[in-house]
Amino acid sequence: MTMVADFSKEDALAKTGVTGICAGANLRTPCGGRRVEFLRQGDLVVTRDNGLQPVRMIWTRTVTANEIAADPSLAPIVLRPRAVGPMMPQRTLSVGSAHRLLIPGWRLLDEEDSESCLVPARDIAGLNDSTFIDRAPDEVTYYNVVFDEHQVFAANGLPVESFLPTPDSLKETPKQVREDFKKVFPERAPKFADYPAPRYKLRERVSYNPDFA
Repeated sequence: MTMVADFSKEDALAKTGVTGICAGANLRTPCGGRRVEFLRQGDLVVTRDNGLQPVRMIWTRTVTANEIAADPSLAPIVLRPRAVGPMMPQRTLSVGSAHRLLIPGWRLLDEEDSESCLVPARDIAGLNDSTFIDRAPDEVTYYNVVFDEHQVFAANGLPVESFLPTPDSLKETPKQVREDFKKVFPERAPKFADYPAPRYKLRERVSYNPDFA
């Protein structure tokens, strides 16, 4: 049975910052790693829970240095190798501050070891020397990958989420992107209230295991 989300809490997580994966991140495909900027609609991506899934849509947002200076939440979060755990990520990865990462429960003080949670990248920035906010880029393009339902997939080896279209998150997207969503998902337009909910618990402002550092 497909679970339908109650987005009253989930959408609050995306109201600060920006979602998306920065250029250079490698995603797993049947043909090997492919950089997110070279991914196209219809390409297959290896997902954590549902094997190969076709990309239905990719939308981008580019922010300039001036925009980041005016709104620091637009700056990317940089995660160096092993910032989250062994091989997570394998290589340096940059994502939007509101983009959620799948954090294993053993990294969280108030979760079971087996309970992985989706946590905004901004919440782990600065916890150690391997996670920090990059406030100095000249320009950043964020790539948001969309599937038929919310998925978790590996970017440079770190489990991250796909874009979750909800009434609130779509308000933050450009008008043309909203129109593209209606074309790609006509059966869910215009409100996307029945888009399948994430399988994992969504958390923010979590308490981390001291060993995180």
